[in-house]
Amino acid sequence: MDTKGAPFMPTARRPQKIKPPIFIQVQDLKDLARLACAFERAPLPIFAFEVECSLRLCLQLDIFMGRPIFYYIHGQQHHFLGYRNTGGTEEAILTDSASNPAYIYSPIIAIKKPPKIFEKGSGRQQERSRKVLCSEVQDLASLAKVCSYKTIFEEPPIPLFSFTKEGKHILGAFTRIDDYEEASIFFYIILNAPPPTQFLRFSSSNIANTGFAGRIDEHGYIFIKIIRLTQEHPLIETS
Repeated sequence: MDTKGAPFMPTARRPQKIKPPIFIQVQDLKDLARLACAFERAPLPIFAFEVECSLRLCLQLDIFMGRPIFYYIHGQQHHFLGYRNTGGTEEAILTDSASNPAYIYSPIIAIKKPPKIFEKGSGRQQERSRKVLCSEVQDLASLAKVCSYKTIFEEPPIPLFSFTKEGKHILGAFTRIDDYEEASIFFYIILNAPPPTQFLRFSSSNIANTGFAGRIDEHGYIFIKIIRLTQEHPLIETS
């Protein structure tokens, strides 16, 4: 068949084999609840399973180079994780009933036996992983723009992650330059101290007022959730 003049058809990528996951611990229940529930169209589900005689509550947020990325805490078995932020007061609860309309609830799914491959990504058997490309931005406003650009498509802002690496206080977010997971970039800023609140406030009409906030009920702003990690992020290698 003569294909002269036929449009170019890109070669489809082969499905990537799932590799051992990466588990990253957040500081406490509020951080996990904030990540699962705050600003999401639908709360992200929580998976509960035992690792080395401890119950791990975790959620999958992303995938990089075929490795699912999970954020977790150690907790107790319940049916729901409830979250609310009212007047600057943040609450997170583990509960067996989703009956209080004041809370947003994430379902907790009890896993009797996780996939075998999870063992290579858990505890002492956790494998080394390739690193994400990193780019330091100039200021908080630039970082806020990275996180909030998707809001024009009515999507929630990208979460920020806060951790300390080699004595430096890092605040940054993961995004992609295209639809492929290999193209992930971590945009970050180095702070003088850890973030004092759980959210970053940003307004495209008042850039100078970009800053940290505890309340999320102020009109005219986009609020970006900050998730605190117990240790440095294993995918990050800043200069």
